Amino acid sequence: MKLSVRSITFDFLFGGAIVVGALLVASLLGPTAGGILAGAPIRASGVIFLQYLHEGVDKATELTRGVVFAMIANVFFAVVLYFSIPKFGLVGAFLVASAVFIAVIAVMKPMGLL
Repeated sequence: MKLSVRSITFDFLFGGAIVVGALLVASLLGPTAGGILAGAPIRASGVIFLQYLHEGVDKATELTRGVVFAMIANVFFAVVLYFSIPKFGLVGAFLVASAVFIAVIAVMKPMGLL
């Protein structure tokens, strides 16, 4: 796949618009609503859509499989982050939650899930 400056710019703007939308909702309706939008399938759908545009349906299907397994690891990440922020602060909690995310992915890989 050869990406052009035009397609990279489109991808950047499209992805950025999703993030800005989540932050806007967070500022208008509160952080919980913003978090719901940030975690909503719209992010994954956007990435899958862009993959489809660039590579076609087969690659988009493979990407969708990866998204499903990443969502499982994201649940662990979010739960650990939620409980770790008060205990370790924001940076420490992100480090702990990221380690848990990587561990969950590492466990799924040998099981043949990825």
